[in-house]
Amino acid sequence: MEAVARSFSSNDWMTIVLMAILLLLAFTKKKFSEDFLDFSRVLVSNKYFTSHKRTISVLNLFSFFLFVAQGLIISLGIFYFIKLTSFITIKNEPYLFYIQILLGYNVLIGAKYLIEKIIGEVFEISKLLDNYIFYKITYRNLVAIIISPLLLVLIYGWPNSSFLIYIFLSIWLLANIGILFKYYSQNQKLVFGHWFYFILYLCTLEIIPYIILYKVVTRT
Repeated sequence: MEAVARSFSSNDWMTIVLMAILLLLAFTKKKFSEDFLDFSRVLVSNKYFTSHKRTISVLNLFSFFLFVAQGLIISLGIFYFIKLTSFITIKNEPYLFYIQILLGYNVLIGAKYLIEKIIGEVFEISKLLDNYIFYKITYRNLVAIIISPLLLVLIYGWPNSSFLIYIFLSIWLLANIGILFKYYSQNQKLVFGHWFYFILYLCTLEIIPYIILYKVVTRT
């Protein structure tokens, strides 16, 4: 009984995080029902991207709420991966380490967004980059929501299953690669017409930032 009590106690903060995610998604669905319906169908319909009623921006409230949910979900997945694999030694309280990951993830994405906006202004390709950023974040929000039930199964069903957490992160990583590949394949002329800048962008803003996040988390 003591072991069960300790296990439950250690999951309390994760339960709070999961409840916050569910409440946030429920509120977003209720507040923006039409947008949420279009968003949930992006895999089979482009209406979410083409609707004339929607301003393509990741700064509107609907996109912001989904981005917050994405950050909470992915950060929890990263935390659980580290916890199960001992990939990094957790030196402080687990919930504090989770907050550290969450802050690092959000700062990383926020910094990337600002840099991409600056690049758009400097090279006068703001509209192109706005479409790209909106497309990318929309799909990443959807992927995070789709794979979130795996966290519920992992935390409350098989809390020591390294296999499940590897599935969670593998789906997330492969989905992110697929998102980029789909966009680039739909814009082949643009990519191959500026292949040097494309490779430079890919390395600078799609690979290096995550290496920096890893370094920051491990050193801290």
